[in-house]
Amino acid sequence: MELDVTHMIEDADDMPILSGSMAELGSNAATITWNNSKAYAETHRLLTDDDMRDKARAYFKGFGAWSAEEIAAWSDLELDALVTQEVAANIREMERFESDEDYLAAAEQGTVSGSLYKGDDGRWYAYIGD
Repeated sequence: MELDVTHMIEDADDMPILSGSMAELGSNAATITWNNSKAYAETHRLLTDDDMRDKARAYFKGFGAWSAEEIAAWSDLELDALVTQEVAANIREMERFESDEDYLAAAEQGTVSGSLYKGDDGRWYAYIGD
């Protein structure tokens, strides 16, 4: 599933901390990023219909970290916040590169996840799925 994440990339410097490690943020890193992601997702929904939510749930099921019951119990906001964190982590990965072209070249070589890409319309998209 493709998600238009142009706003996240263009506003990356002004966004709250949506992704970060304990080394960067301390022992409360998970709480900080989760609370920020929920607040951000409230006003910047990435999943706009049930089909998208079903695809996101299927994607996260593949992680093996949650039971089917846990995944089914997530609210729409919690699911959107989790997708927001996933995209934010991929944006952080992209920011390590000097240019968009360098990131895209690394993605083509398979050295980064490559889930972010620029569309023919000039907008940025994240691919979430198998």
